[in-house]
Amino acid sequence: MKKLIFVILDGIGGRPVKEFKGLTPLEAANTPNLDELAKIGKTGLMVVIDEKTPPETDNGVLAIFGYDPNIYSRCRGVLEVIGEDIKFNEGDLAIRCNFATFDNRRIIDSRAGRIKNIQSKKLVESINKKVSLKDLSVDFKLFHTLNYRSVLILHSDTKTLSDQISNTHPGYERKKGYAELPKPLLKEKIYEECKPLDDTEAAKFSANVVNEFTKRSKKVLENDPINLKRKKKKLPIANILLMRAAGNNLPKLEDFKKKYGTSWLCIGDTPAEKGIAKLLGMEVLKGLPDPLSDNLTKEHSEEEIEKVLKKDLEIRTEELLKNIDSYDCIYVHLKGADPYGHAGLPNKKKKVIECLDKWLFGKLIDKIDMEKTIFCVTSDHCTACDIGAHASDPVPLLISGNDVESDSVEKFGESFCKKGGIGKIKGVELMSILMGDVLND
Repeated sequence: MKKLIFVILDGIGGRPVKEFKGLTPLEAANTPNLDELAKIGKTGLMVVIDEKTPPETDNGVLAIFGYDPNIYSRCRGVLEVIGEDIKFNEGDLAIRCNFATFDNRRIIDSRAGRIKNIQSKKLVESINKKVSLKDLSVDFKLFHTLNYRSVLILHSDTKTLSDQISNTHPGYERKKGYAELPKPLLKEKIYEECKPLDDTEAAKFSANVVNEFTKRSKKVLENDPINLKRKKKKLPIANILLMRAAGNNLPKLEDFKKKYGTSWLCIGDTPAEKGIAKLLGMEVLKGLPDPLSDNLTKEHSEEEIEKVLKKDLEIRTEELLKNIDSYDCIYVHLKGADPYGHAGLPNKKKKVIECLDKWLFGKLIDKIDMEKTIFCVTSDHCTACDIGAHASDPVPLLISGNDVESDSVEKFGESFCKKGGIGKIKGVELMSILMGDVLND
């Protein structure tokens, strides 16, 4: 059987920007290795969900693996819990949290200056120790995941907890059901309390619990020595937890070993994609160090970006090569380009893309037997610099290697791939195409 290397470059898709004279960051980037894969393979565009819905990573990845998120999505909170190997009982409420900087109803920084693991872990410990919800008949546990991120699990023996509650994170609007839509760059981000999305007592109760937890944890955070020191150093303080993507049950996905007869390894950077991988029966690479690129901010220079990406990608490339003989398919999900799209910094997004090309694809092409391997490279969503948010724009797609018939496209990018032989497909169609190519020797 041929091997499949399936790479999702988180948020690599973009829109034309004036800095690049109408090219996207991907089109403007120097990407000789991705261009080579495009030249010897076939390309196209992929509408991840539909023409109107901006995908988030969780529902975008679900779609790409063949599961319509309108049917299967149960929100990111539960996926991150599974991705972090945290015990989850259906009926409990799992919520994704961000440490953030709050001042007079305004969210100054929704990532608290990208506060790092060591300080976030201590803040999580402090909240777990000093906050109680027992007067509301609720137990909780807050778990740190990565840098400014954490997940909250709420449990009650006597009350029903509903996941039909709004987000308190001002960057993402939660609709009734499981739809979550990103908001474009806002001049001012105003904090709003959690609200029920339906008229049930469970939703009203759950929204109240989230608001009480936020208030009580905020008091702890404001007086924590870590934040007092950060304030003295004029660093963004982590004085509130922003909540989003509540879920109380798991999506029912099929094991890919049974569905396709293929073994998979996931090399992922963040909890959501690892959670989906586990629910699909994939093994997730253990012991992988947290991505240093997750600490990058708009203040970092392009030289610093390259140094960090090089280190991250060398580790991940080495692990991929070490494991390729043991699995039929390897799924790689890399975050680096997405944050600079959110920050509206096309030059730095372009730099990340060039590092991905050089330190991942350049090294892999040198080492991989292309006659026995299929590469598929795409993205889970477009992160547009002009709005600083995810957009519903189609993302570029390439399938290359083995005996894949090439088309006339010679460069990997949105407008180039538009002319490719794959045409325009939906995200839910991709996995059937790939599995047909992998299995059809």
